[in-house]
Amino acid sequence: MSLDAMPVPFYRVLGATAVEIDGVAVGLGGPVPRRVLTALLATRGHPLSDDRLFDQVWGATTRDMTAALRVVVWRLRTALPVRETLSRTEFGYTLTVPETATDTELFTSGIRHGLALLAAGDGPGAVRTLESALRLWRGDPWLDLGESAHTHTLRRPLTELREVAVEELQAAHLSCGNTLSAVAALQAAVDESPYRERRWELLALALYRSGRQAHAFAALRRVHHLLATEIGVAPGPALRTLQHRMLTHDPALLLAHPTLSRAG
Repeated sequence: MSLDAMPVPFYRVLGATAVEIDGVAVGLGGPVPRRVLTALLATRGHPLSDDRLFDQVWGATTRDMTAALRVVVWRLRTALPVRETLSRTEFGYTLTVPETATDTELFTSGIRHGLALLAAGDGPGAVRTLESALRLWRGDPWLDLGESAHTHTLRRPLTELREVAVEELQAAHLSCGNTLSAVAALQAAVDESPYRERRWELLALALYRSGRQAHAFAALRRVHHLLATEIGVAPGPALRTLQHRMLTHDPALLLAHPTLSRAG
């Protein structure tokens, strides 16, 4: 079989690390091979030295682990159909995979495309695209690497992108007129991350648009109190502007595409 005809594995690290071929899970042989594979995937095709692998996988850097690492790499090469993707260089081990073969790349590109569709006024397209991307999220990214400063650095941009996607998905639902479902989702969203002002902004808008103006103003009072008492800051300009528009009964707030702040 030629290399072009061989199946391409799909690598998942948005949650516990997993590899699938044509939708079927590949057995990786336990937690240590998963951690090695996760550490290599995190380098995005750059070599990873033995010492760094020892540290990320075993939490130590001793030469006694060299033989163990070679065994783990051999098992991974046996499990993966295209063994040439896991290679050894003078700088360490390298795992080279296509960008479209990782859930992180599909997630990132999907969210960005969904945000672009929303900005262009395509609410239904934004809903479909954002929902599809969010379904790739199965838990904390790079879960098998455990907790460390390095892992936190890897996770932070993906986690922030998911937070934005959760919010802008509801903005897309509002643009489609799905007000009641947006209210329920946004109430859960503010409970999950109460200091994200964009969620309160969208919740107040959804409540206002559904005819629950008293509840909308109550939501604004809640976030104002929360920010003042727990962080010591005032609401940002987006929330202040929304409150003013609600007080003046701006008719544009009832339109499908109100002028509100959006995360970039």
